[in-house]
Amino acid sequence: MAKTQLQLPVIQNWSCHNCGGCCREHQIDITEAEKKRIEHQSWDESRLQHSGPFIVEVGRNHYRLAHREDGACVFLDDKGLCRIHAEFGEPAKPLACRIYPYAWHPAGKNRTATSLRFSCPSVVQNLGPAVTQQKSELQNLVSDVLANVDRDYDPPLIHLTQPHGPQELSWADFHQFIAALDSSLADQSVHFAVRLMRTLSWLELVEQSQFETIREEKLTEYLELITGASVKAQPDNELPIHRPSRLGRVLFRLISAQYMRHDTEADRRQGMSRRLELASAAFWFTLGAGTVPSLSTSSSAETAFPLEAPLKDVKFSQLEGEFGGRGGKFDELFARYFRVKIQGLHFCGPANFQTSLVDGFRSLALMYPVVLWLARIRCAGRRDNRLQLADVQASLAVADHNFAYSPALGSAGAVKRVAMLSRMKQLTALVGWYSL
Repeated sequence: MAKTQLQLPVIQNWSCHNCGGCCREHQIDITEAEKKRIEHQSWDESRLQHSGPFIVEVGRNHYRLAHREDGACVFLDDKGLCRIHAEFGEPAKPLACRIYPYAWHPAGKNRTATSLRFSCPSVVQNLGPAVTQQKSELQNLVSDVLANVDRDYDPPLIHLTQPHGPQELSWADFHQFIAALDSSLADQSVHFAVRLMRTLSWLELVEQSQFETIREEKLTEYLELITGASVKAQPDNELPIHRPSRLGRVLFRLISAQYMRHDTEADRRQGMSRRLELASAAFWFTLGAGTVPSLSTSSSAETAFPLEAPLKDVKFSQLEGEFGGRGGKFDELFARYFRVKIQGLHFCGPANFQTSLVDGFRSLALMYPVVLWLARIRCAGRRDNRLQLADVQASLAVADHNFAYSPALGSAGAVKRVAMLSRMKQLTALVGWYSL
């Protein structure tokens, strides 16, 4: 089988800083071969400091590493290090552990795009060497990931709008759209919120277009035309800001609640009490009154972005107003986040519940107001009304844990909410309103 060509994000750094969050916040599926290899390592209760099995069967020939009562993997030691790694070296760990926080997605014939999960605080903070300097190591990892996997994927659809029906292009033409998205969000002449509104504006024109005859050079001309038109439609940083409608804010809060959830194995063990807690939270998020429910926490975000004191209760009404979320370090963070997701094709197709490019980008665009809204909760919880970078970083780590991974966000209901926000022109309103 031909060696895959890696497509790497050019603006991202990363190395592990041993926060242990991934070992607490993710269930680790393992193969039959990995199960046998770990069993042959002769782990016992005294070495693991854990009573009970260290591998659990969750279905026929389907296994996971076990977790302790506090949600941590049984192989996580007190220093935040993996015992398997410490005793037998990194290659002995399950593949799921070795590849995190990297994610790979099909990008054409023998071509694979590389993305990263910003649920890892080191990714959020851009810590470590450049990803482009790790190509050799990543090449070995992706070879393991793609072993015995069919690589013959069609490119994601451009849009699904009727009456045109599904709009599919070649990989070469699909990458023209990716380049246009990346270029739109790299423009530093305006605030990131304006870049995002410009991009949403020209994607509306894409959704109204058919591409049977618009290919190759014609597609290049088409994209130049519509992206230029979006600059005129959303010209500068002095755009009028419109408050989202009441229905728009209800839909937005319900989606934000899904991004706030950070369920761990410990949460799942609560059973009915956890389900009742979530049902109560859904009621208050729909109503948008009273105190904002606290759904769960991210241990890695708490470790990387600590608070000096516990957060106080926050009212929904405290989250409306200006918190200063535009410009400077905030825009740098969001530009890097969005461009890594775009360059890594980590927002549409098989990477995001098989959504089209247009629908997938809208779900990604919604991450901007969601993260800023969650950051406002943290800010208001310490009785402040000016966002700090750590507020946004911590909130991005929490929300991206779920983006393109939470089944709830891939459900038909969640997809319809995003589509409805777009049809109602509420997506751009949310971007502008919560950027202030």
